[in-house]
Amino acid sequence: MGQRSLQTAARSKPGFTIVELLLVIAIIGVLVALLLPAIQAAREAARRSGCANNQRQAALALELYDHARGRLPPGRIGCDDEGEASAIPACPPGLPAERKTGASGFVELLPYLELQALYDEMAIADGGLWNRNVSDLGWYYYNPVKAEAVKRQLLVFRCPSDSSEAISDVYAPVKAATGSYAFVHGSVGPGAPAYSKRAAKYENDGMFIYVTPRQVKEIADGLAQTAMLGEVVLADAWESSNAWTYARVNADALRTTANPLNTPPGGGAMVERQNGAFASEHPAGALFAYADGHVAFVADAVDAALYNAMATIAGED
Repeated sequence: MGQRSLQTAARSKPGFTIVELLLVIAIIGVLVALLLPAIQAAREAARRSGCANNQRQAALALELYDHARGRLPPGRIGCDDEGEASAIPACPPGLPAERKTGASGFVELLPYLELQALYDEMAIADGGLWNRNVSDLGWYYYNPVKAEAVKRQLLVFRCPSDSSEAISDVYAPVKAATGSYAFVHGSVGPGAPAYSKRAAKYENDGMFIYVTPRQVKEIADGLAQTAMLGEVVLADAWESSNAWTYARVNADALRTTANPLNTPPGGGAMVERQNGAFASEHPAGALFAYADGHVAFVADAVDAALYNAMATIAGED
């Protein structure tokens, strides 16, 4: 074949025109746009499944705790100054600061999650932890082991969908690991009839209150109908603070159903900026663990009466 024939063959070799190339790119773009929601949905489904597994582990730890102790842990281990002034029977006058520990019930679960060493580092009975609502920081300044322990981020207390910062400095100088879950304190919270912090802390109608441990036999509504814990958002912000080692009314480790599910922190029907609402980053609802160990997704549109009923241990018939 001569040189002219070779050049002619090269010129006639098939290839993409600019128009064809742009058309292919456009088709690929459309396919990606069609597939992206499905990919995102699959990722969220995986994250939600991981979140549910975490809650099942926490529920199992609560069951093991109950079998070992004959009771559940209180939502908050110790008293506070308000409890003492109000003459709560469990909080007599004259308690030392270490008896006013704000440590949460999640800390008590550590030995039942194979985290005995971390529990020993926190040593609640020796000098307390989060004493007197952070007004006494002796445990933090003089015990570097405890100061480091409260910074431990535990995956079992962290929903994969949670975008909160791992460490919060809401209660500066204390830096504390955040968590995605809070105990169900009950239905008495900001905006509820006859709400007061004293009533919410010590006399709430859920499974986890200040100081006083509940027993499973007190759950008259049925284990499968009574929620133990649910999700929170913005755990690193003051309006929705959620350090898993700390327990405080309407915030850290304790929430209520007084405000609708997924009420934005700092807004909604409330009497203060910390509205104590449960919330999640899963679309259209949140996951809750129940007293029989099962985990269920509760939709934002849940009836208010039903939502409050699942937060109580002995609601009205």
